[in-house]
Amino acid sequence: MRHRVAGRSLGRDSNHRKMLRRNLISDLFRHEKIKTTEAKAKAIRAQAEKFITLARNRGDAERLVELAEDLKGEDLRLLLTDSQSARLLRLSEDKETEQIETLARAIVSHAQRLVARDITDRAVVNKLFHDIAPRYVSRPGGYTRITRLGMRRGDAAQMVMLSLVEED
Repeated sequence: MRHRVAGRSLGRDSNHRKMLRRNLISDLFRHEKIKTTEAKAKAIRAQAEKFITLARNRGDAERLVELAEDLKGEDLRLLLTDSQSARLLRLSEDKETEQIETLARAIVSHAQRLVARDITDRAVVNKLFHDIAPRYVSRPGGYTRITRLGMRRGDAAQMVMLSLVEED
């Protein structure tokens, strides 16, 4: 029984599996589409979407400052943690604009560090936060698409194209 066993093992030990996932996610963000097996695509899809959501919610300091100054507490609570949104709202009520901007930049850099734990290429992290995430600001989820390509010739593994959805 596989009760309470999360994730897919992919026939590898834990260190190999971790590096495989990191490399696949980095390549997905670098090229915006990758050709891989269905099992690998399904294994990395959730983590890639979580990174995009993190970058979308906490990746734009100007947007966070604007929401804080407009006292939009509900929107901030949806995007940030409870303590981050409470601190921003408290500072905006006290009219501390410099501290609001400093805190917003700190939130963004923290989000970048969270992503950089798994994606070690700085250029890919910058592309995620500055190019990919702003595309999906109005989209609530579902940033990736898996398209079946057929069977691989050598071992008949199901091949798929994992790509980022184009936002209209």
